[in-house]
Amino acid sequence: MVERSDEVEQMREAAGCFVLLTNTPTEGEMAHSRADVLVAYKEQHGIERNFGFLKDPLFVNDMFVKRPDRIEVLGFILLTSFLVWNLMEHVMRRHLKRTDSTIPGWDGKATHKPTSFMMTTKFKGVLLAELDGEWCFLAPLSSEQQQYVRALGLTEESLLRKGKTRDHKLPGGGREGWGM
Repeated sequence: MVERSDEVEQMREAAGCFVLLTNTPTEGEMAHSRADVLVAYKEQHGIERNFGFLKDPLFVNDMFVKRPDRIEVLGFILLTSFLVWNLMEHVMRRHLKRTDSTIPGWDGKATHKPTSFMMTTKFKGVLLAELDGEWCFLAPLSSEQQQYVRALGLTEESLLRKGKTRDHKLPGGGREGWGM
C-alpha cells in the first residue's frame, strides 16, 4: 500500500480549516486580532449553534469563494438568513407562550420550543401552483402545518398572496409571472 502524501496533506489542510466570517477591522481604533475575534465568537453559544453547519466539510469544502468581496457577501447572506431563522423561532415560541399551548414537534411529540428546522421539515413536499391567476396549495395543509402557520402569525391566504400575481417585463420584451 502506497501513501499518497500530497492527497493526505491536502485532506489534513482542509480538516484543519476553521471558517470565521467577520467584518471586524484588522487595523485602526476598532481593530481586533484574529485570536480575539475567535475567542469572542466561541463565547457566543447561540452563534455557535447556528453557524455549526458551516464547519461541516460537505458545506465548506464545496465553496469556491476566493475574492474577499464575495466572501463578505456570502457572510452577509448567511447572517441575514440566520436572523430570519431566529426570528421565526422567536415568533413561534412567543405565540406558544402567550397562548399557553404546544405544537407537534419531532415524532409528533408536543413541544413549546419548536425550532425553525423542525418547522421546515413539516412543510416538506408542500406544492403550490398558479391556476387562473391564483396561487393554491395542490393539497390542503395538514392540521400540523396549519398550527405552524398560525404560530408564525400567518394565514394560509397570506402564504398564497391571493390576487397578487403580477407580470414583469423581461429583457427583450418577454413577460414573467410570479406569485410568491
